[in-house]
Amino acid sequence: MIRALTGFSTRHPWKVIALWSVTGILLAVAAGALMPRAMQAQTGDFLPKDYDSAAALRTADERFGVTSDAGRFTVLVGRPDGEPLTGADRKNIASVAKDLGSRRVTMPDPQDTPSTSDDQIPFLVTDYSQTPKVGVSMTAPDRTFTLLSVRLEGNTVDPGMHNLFRAFREHSEDAFAEVRLRTGFTGGLAEQIDTRDAEEPTQRIVGILMLGLIVLVNVLVFRSLCAALIPLLAVVIVGGAATGVIVGGALLTGTDLDTSTPSMISVVLIGIGVDYFLFLLFRFRELLRERPEAPPRAVAAEVGARVGTAITSAALTIVAAFATLGIATYGGFQVLGPAVAVAVLVMLLASLTLMPALLAVTGRRMFWPSRALERTPRPGLAGRAGEIVSRRPLAALLAATALLGALAAGMTGIRMDFGQGGTLHETRAAATAAEIARALPAGVADPATVYITAPEGNRVTPRSLGALSDELARIEGVGKVSAPTLNERGDAARIDLYLTSESQTQAARDLVSGPGGGGAGAGAPPPPPGLQKEHPHTVRLVVWGGGVG
Repeated sequence: MIRALTGFSTRHPWKVIALWSVTGILLAVAAGALMPRAMQAQTGDFLPKDYDSAAALRTADERFGVTSDAGRFTVLVGRPDGEPLTGADRKNIASVAKDLGSRRVTMPDPQDTPSTSDDQIPFLVTDYSQTPKVGVSMTAPDRTFTLLSVRLEGNTVDPGMHNLFRAFREHSEDAFAEVRLRTGFTGGLAEQIDTRDAEEPTQRIVGILMLGLIVLVNVLVFRSLCAALIPLLAVVIVGGAATGVIVGGALLTGTDLDTSTPSMISVVLIGIGVDYFLFLLFRFRELLRERPEAPPRAVAAEVGARVGTAITSAALTIVAAFATLGIATYGGFQVLGPAVAVAVLVMLLASLTLMPALLAVTGRRMFWPSRALERTPRPGLAGRAGEIVSRRPLAALLAATALLGALAAGMTGIRMDFGQGGTLHETRAAATAAEIARALPAGVADPATVYITAPEGNRVTPRSLGALSDELARIEGVGKVSAPTLNERGDAARIDLYLTSESQTQAARDLVSGPGGGGAGAGAPPPPPGLQKEHPHTVRLVVWGGGVG
């Protein structure tokens, strides 16, 4: 089969190249436009159904009408001079907040929004225009600012949603400026967008440097621009095709992709794609040197058949490794593994068709202007190293093991943290969060939420919930507890917990998971006696928070 594929590709190279180019470009454009619809930013939706956070998401959706893809954030409102808010200021804040919560926010004109993704097709972009839910949350103890909680409904990874947030932020800043008040935005959606905007220039520079390094290495090895640029261009086209296949498959099957999927696919495909092309190039150059009179197409066909077997073996090994993630407990990994496996299969198909076709078309011109084909190469550093290893394999093994062990020793005692405090970017959201943390618990901008549910036919009463709030307030690490909020039917309630640690830190995660690692979470006690008397063995406590669920 491998020989048949490479043989057909080298006999009809221009048709194969044209087919891959058109298909890759079309699928890449479609993937860019449809990717947000296929991705899910809320990690809680990937959790097993028996997890507390997953139960909390169902409770929020079914009993409070809060969907998992809601974009929440906090707005700080204060005086420009930093002085305590006056009575007139608080009235103005309440009035503007009411107006913001009753006025529809419309999508900005894409031409006026430079941050809109260039690969978005206008008629495929969802209109997120809506009326936000705005409420006054709390005031700082020194009354220097008041916090508003805001919720926008929509997929938080969609550029259209980001533009909607920017439109709301601009409108809010103007509205409060009219009454001589300043604003700051943090938590949830605000942090996500500010961090993304701050990191975008760095990511572009890193991407350019990575591609430049690949080109430079290939130029130094082959002494040819064609041998350096053509493989990279082919990998980019194949990567677009693979991404389009995965996005299309996800939409057709109703599968949500994790936000890390596109970047993981790019990293894997660039790595293996360039490697596979280098395998073909090295063997192609060797055979051209050995057979100077042979037609390049015949040489390309033979190279594809010989090296294709090794490439197929390597690719299928990677496919099998990633496919095993399909049995993972976490839903994000269940999707990520098979998605990367499919991408590798697409790259394998390109390695057996597109790459031999490119070799057949370019022939000896692939290595221009290098004259390496005209002389027999001398053993290089790699060849000499191979000779040393073959003569003293045991010594080489021991030396390599010692070196790797010394490098691994640096990981001893390392502790990973989920916090973003070490970020290189000081964003507006981070500055606002720091200002809030100086007067209120650090978790105010992104609270954890405890949901209390009662089975069908039972109700939850404010009196019993008051006792529960007191118990939650006594937990170490909980800075403040909000008043309980009952749903319309009275069979469920929610209590927001404002932790003393930022929601993305390991301390907040440890607190939410509780000393026993399960149950109610947040180290929470069982329902207080009053609640137990009303509904013994019927009330569940589940906890969820934007960053700590």
